[in-house]
Amino acid sequence: VYTQTVIEEKPWNRVWESPEPTWSITCDTAHFEYDLCYLNRPTVVDPTTATLSAVDPTNSTPPMVIKTRPYPRKGQPEAMKRTKELTLTTSPLNTSCTVTHSTPALVFSAGGFTGNVFHDFNEGWVPLFLTVDEHFVDRDVILGIVNCSDWWMIKYAELFSHFTRHPIINLDKEKATHCFPSAIVGLKTHGVMIVDPTLQRGPHPKTMVDVRALLASAYNTNYSTYINTKKTNDPIHSGRASHVLPTFSSTSKPRLAFLNRRDTRKLLNEAEIRRAAEEVGFDVVVFEVAPKTPMRDLFTLLNGSHAMVGVHGAGLTHELFLRPGAVLVQIIPINTGWLADMCYAKLAIRIGLEYIGYEVGIHESTLEADDFAVQQVSDPHDPASTLMGNLTLWYKYMEQDVKIDPVRFKRYLKRAYEKAKIFMHKQSLFDQR
Repeated sequence: VYTQTVIEEKPWNRVWESPEPTWSITCDTAHFEYDLCYLNRPTVVDPTTATLSAVDPTNSTPPMVIKTRPYPRKGQPEAMKRTKELTLTTSPLNTSCTVTHSTPALVFSAGGFTGNVFHDFNEGWVPLFLTVDEHFVDRDVILGIVNCSDWWMIKYAELFSHFTRHPIINLDKEKATHCFPSAIVGLKTHGVMIVDPTLQRGPHPKTMVDVRALLASAYNTNYSTYINTKKTNDPIHSGRASHVLPTFSSTSKPRLAFLNRRDTRKLLNEAEIRRAAEEVGFDVVVFEVAPKTPMRDLFTLLNGSHAMVGVHGAGLTHELFLRPGAVLVQIIPINTGWLADMCYAKLAIRIGLEYIGYEVGIHESTLEADDFAVQQVSDPHDPASTLMGNLTLWYKYMEQDVKIDPVRFKRYLKRAYEKAKIFMHKQSLFDQR
């Protein structure tokens, strides 16, 4: 049984600009990937009906009902199907405030394509970073989340305090009616894995470097401390509760973290390529990302690396954990170059990595015997429209495996090694300061 509760919070200083601030509800729907709705008056949130109400006490604006799905991928019907629909209305609700807040709310969805780490960041944490930074002062905002899975809350637990100073409200489980001085519904995005300073109105525009810095603040652990922790009987690191990552054996060689895939786009001669990397001079560990792999452990492994290699796929999102100056080598299966560039190559440049792309040849792909794939590789074409307009082709290319030429790839590894050595030397000088 709920009783009337008033939560004392820091007085709110309004910083956002609604398109029509005199209206109770205004929505910016001009963007391809997202809608952003502003509830400019005291807002009542009824989680049981997924309804938010902002009543105009003067009745000077026409009554309205707006349906929205607060996930920044509105151009993707599949994502929207997995996103809870919310109702925004200027009509009063038949309920009273159980909990009254003095801080505004930001309501969004952790549905859509959440569960794939690339989408977790591209449609989740990066847009949240943008929206909070632009519209709220000093993280003084209450996050109300729909499609809020327990596993997601646990996996990213360390991040929440870097976006808000208040407890999270899981609107899927909440039964009480919450009241706020105002609210924003939705998250904004600047595009694929980008924080564009030219699109920000504040005096201190941000970039993806600031996102990386936030992750470092949340996850940073000294590598030697991490190694000692893994050697203890702590069940979190013992393999009983989570997936344990490997550790490097040398401190004198550049450290290369080799991301291995076990489902699609597998590297069929992974052991051969690992030996090639070791022959070049790297200290190599091969790691996999499992659902229970702690994000802090992944950060510590990669933050302590000088280079990372992996086949194109969501796991490369963890390049965000590499330090600026480290090297990323992306192995690019045939007909995925445009996607590899958009999702990971450009991100590498934005966060200050040295980027090397290895484009797989047709004879290095399991699609070598596929006549259509051979033709696509040989002839000029538009791979984006070819793949995105045909799901059969999409799955064909996304499910190919690769067996890369170790002699050819070794030339790329040598380039990566030289860059990693330079980075390692610079880091040693920095650490001595």
